Amino acid sequence: MSDPRDSFSAGDRLAPPRREPAHQPRAPRPPRGPRKHSLLGTVLSFVVSGLYRVVFLGIVLGLVGAGAGFLYFSAGLPSIDSLKTYKPPLESRVFASDFQLVSELGSQHSVYVTYDQIPPLVSQAFISAEDKLFWVEPGVNPAAMLRAGITDITLIGSGRRPIGASTITQQVVKNMLLDNHITFGTKVKEALLAMRVSQAMSKQQVLTLYLNEVDLGHNSFGIAAAAMTYFDKPLSQLDIAQAATLAALPKAPTNYDPFLHPADALQRRNFIISRMLDDGAITQAQADAATAEPLLPRAAAATQGVVNGGYFADAVKAQLVQKFGADAVNTGGLVVHTSLDPRLQQAATDAVRDGLEQYDHTYAGWHGRVAHVADPDLAANWQQDLAKQTNPPGMRQNWRLGIVLEAAGPSARIGSIDPASGSPQTGELPLADMRWARPQVNGGLGPRPSSVSDVLHQGDVVMVSGEAMLSLEQIPNIQGALVSIDPTTGRVLAMVGGWSHDISSFNRVTQAQRQPGSSVKPLVYLTAMEQGVQPDAPVLDAPFVQQLPDGSVYRPGNYEDTFQGPVPIFHALEDSLNLATLHLARQIGLNNVATTFQNFGIVDQMPPYYPSAIGAIDTTLWKMATAYAALDQYGRQVTPSLIDSVTNPDGTVLYQSPSQVCDNCVNNADPGQMPQLNLSGQQVADPDSAYQMITMMKGVVLRGTGAPAIVGISQPVAGKTGTTNNFNDAWFIGFTPGIVTGCWIGFDTPASLGKDQTGGNVCGPIWNEYMKVALAGQPNLDFAAPQGMTAQQAAEPDGTMVTEAFKPGQTPGAQSQNALLGGADNGGSSGTPAAPGTTGPGQPGTPTQPSNIDNSLGGLY
Repeated sequence: MSDPRDSFSAGDRLAPPRREPAHQPRAPRPPRGPRKHSLLGTVLSFVVSGLYRVVFLGIVLGLVGAGAGFLYFSAGLPSIDSLKTYKPPLESRVFASDFQLVSELGSQHSVYVTYDQIPPLVSQAFISAEDKLFWVEPGVNPAAMLRAGITDITLIGSGRRPIGASTITQQVVKNMLLDNHITFGTKVKEALLAMRVSQAMSKQQVLTLYLNEVDLGHNSFGIAAAAMTYFDKPLSQLDIAQAATLAALPKAPTNYDPFLHPADALQRRNFIISRMLDDGAITQAQADAATAEPLLPRAAAATQGVVNGGYFADAVKAQLVQKFGADAVNTGGLVVHTSLDPRLQQAATDAVRDGLEQYDHTYAGWHGRVAHVADPDLAANWQQDLAKQTNPPGMRQNWRLGIVLEAAGPSARIGSIDPASGSPQTGELPLADMRWARPQVNGGLGPRPSSVSDVLHQGDVVMVSGEAMLSLEQIPNIQGALVSIDPTTGRVLAMVGGWSHDISSFNRVTQAQRQPGSSVKPLVYLTAMEQGVQPDAPVLDAPFVQQLPDGSVYRPGNYEDTFQGPVPIFHALEDSLNLATLHLARQIGLNNVATTFQNFGIVDQMPPYYPSAIGAIDTTLWKMATAYAALDQYGRQVTPSLIDSVTNPDGTVLYQSPSQVCDNCVNNADPGQMPQLNLSGQQVADPDSAYQMITMMKGVVLRGTGAPAIVGISQPVAGKTGTTNNFNDAWFIGFTPGIVTGCWIGFDTPASLGKDQTGGNVCGPIWNEYMKVALAGQPNLDFAAPQGMTAQQAAEPDGTMVTEAFKPGQTPGAQSQNALLGGADNGGSSGTPAAPGTTGPGQPGTPTQPSNIDNSLGGLY
């Protein structure tokens, strides 16, 4: 065993061993003298001791206050569960029958995109602009909040809005869970909720919510909608500069609007590009290229894809709200397929506008210039002067504004901007193209202009069309409406509710209550057919006198102020004879006429007075066209429909039009069997009588008042004109076996259209223009005769033989030996006939006495 001492060094061995001294008691300390304190030391000691206590108390109070504040502000905070199950508010989209977009319905324009559909550069642009620490922060940025708080203290009393320090998460909370009112309390709640959201949801979920909900101006919410609004392109096609332009908007959408404030928008955009570079999101070369890119916003095309479909879209929206409620329509993202035919809608719009223009140029004269520019150097400055003008609503697509540069000699020189190229151009407006522009003098029209200076003056801003040779244009004061229906299904193919939806959204198809005049007469004659009266039965066209309940005497007249004596019923309809119609109504019973009117839906309750039988009732073009559709369908009631189907965003069918339901379309056992739609509708008249009326109404357009409507149309047409007293309203409603179209023309405030402005003359050409488009390429199909009906010859008053329809057992002339229809009251009338002898036939063609005619009630023609 080794000796521990062997591990010591030699020196250690030579050193003597250390001995511990023996313990000795410590000598007592001498007593201290009294301690001396300075005054300064005493004070400092007291202050330090006090500070410790204050700090400790402050910490305690701060913790207590923070806890109390947390409890206070946490109480009543909204749940964040709604963010987890978030369904974005989506516009409902309305489509035409060919899938063109008609309109978007909603309180805000938004298009939802998933996280995977968001280009990384777009999301990075917003992160660089709004919240560079988004990916790592716990929902709030304490340093930014402290900095903002210090700054806000300096703004107290300045009246300026406090600056924000909201992260993207806080903005989501503010926009979706809280109101936008900024107070200290709401900022605390915002921060608390943001931390909760950051713990409960992934950053990707939060960013998706933000980029779909952020307000980017022009009623565009979310980046996808804004991409279309500002650049008219899908989100996936945005470049760096465009993404930065959108990212500039959340800070102040109006102030950085690239359309309204391009300089500020450009500056903010370039700042965000630099932030993206600093954050490493883009390279220096990309930043330089994006900064050099000009700011070229491009307004999105109008959301209404089908041109001039505004009236139809409004009617669809009204039905959707009625079926599903306003919230579902405005935020539910409904997909609505409709019956609208864009080709026919454009044809209808053109026809109505052409007809109104024709009337306006002929009878209304010159309304005046759009504006006037008093510029002493107009020749040099006209382009700038014209650029300051705003297009009036309702201008046609081929019109534009022009400014009169010279107005002397045989033509005026007009400066305008080419709408296609945007380049300035000048053109000549010859006097011959403004001869219609007569001045309005004392409620009438003055002479036609003899020189251009009678109409135009240098500096006038006017509407023109054409290119080198221009035409003077103006928006008419008169209004019109047209509706076109497939009578088999009731699907509405086209609807024009006025000159322009941009001027007035009042729909004159569905909303304007007007007197239909003689267009109701087919229903009076149908009532007679249902009572077994033959089309060739004689009816008395002679003075008609009726004492009304108030004691007054009703003494109407015919349009020509003449009467023809006994005439065949079909002829009375062709010539729209008021007196013959009233005699017939008296014979068949006014109460029976009322029942027919009500069954066909033109009125809910017909006033029980004879003027009602010749159109002195209030109804709409919609109701009248619907009644004619029932005639077209041989008395089967037709319900017009605008909407074919409605689905929600996931494709679930919420509504299917009954006219679109087909029982044998799926799993059809017989491949050779044609699909059959389910056609519903009560039978409101017997088919045989309805066919007799159709045949008689074919005579109206072939030989009677409706002749202008079918010029150049080879297909069989049935129809009837309507003109109210004082020529206030002009109507024509006509149909073929496959389409019913109705037209109305008049002033919104009833006023005379002018003498001889009848339904045939005013509405007939409009109907004709539209139907030539609608019938193009269609076969010449005639109305099929019901079984047992025969077509036989009957004589006009002048001996001309025409074809009319007769029921089984009826033969031409069989009722001609009977007493004339008229003269005796068959019940149901309101009032009593005048003294005997006052309704005698008189001499055919003898003018009635104008002083004895009451033209205040009923139709004219």
